[in-house]
Amino acid sequence: TSSGTTTTTTAPSTGVTQKQADRLAVAAGCPKSPTASANTLQFPQPAMTISKSSTYYAHVVTTAGTFVIKLEPKLAPVTVNNFVFLASHHFYDCVTFHRVIQGFVVQGGDPTGTGTGGPGYSIKDELPKKGSPTYPLYSVAMANNGNVNTGGSQFFIISGLQGEQLPNLYSLFGQVVSGVSAVKIMDLAAGPPGSGVPPTVIHRMLHVTISSKA
Repeated sequence: TSSGTTTTTTAPSTGVTQKQADRLAVAAGCPKSPTASANTLQFPQPAMTISKSSTYYAHVVTTAGTFVIKLEPKLAPVTVNNFVFLASHHFYDCVTFHRVIQGFVVQGGDPTGTGTGGPGYSIKDELPKKGSPTYPLYSVAMANNGNVNTGGSQFFIISGLQGEQLPNLYSLFGQVVSGVSAVKIMDLAAGPPGSGVPPTVIHRMLHVTISSKA
């Protein structure tokens, strides 16, 4: 998929324009254009450094607001370790949410903004058990390219009922526990039906920090 052309459309009911989002991003040190590549960082497979018994929270500051993800190392230790590694190396700074389908998913984590980029390696799947639903509202899972063990840096947040109906083909590794208003703003800035690319307003992560407290 392609990130497409920047627009200045106002997302319905949010009052957030592309110019306003870009202004926040530039103030945080990001490129002026949301379609510019955020970085060219590539890494070898990260070593396991987290503890399965510890609690980790990701504080994600975006141009739509801040939300917090409670990470689940007991469910998906490799995936959580990967996310912590990338956040700690500033991989997600200025990276866009390039694909948004309203009531389905908000997806980001590709520094190229095209939907094809990654960190230079892939990680193994840690697929969840089937549930009702398997992916609850505002849960966070690893994206892939349709093949097994192809997760990297891209992830998505379930933003509505359609997303809750996904089959258990994606590593579930966290849950948004605060700041869902920011996810809702991005969800309302959805792209064209079906592809969700590009969103009517392209939001960016400004920085992601990991802590032991929400």
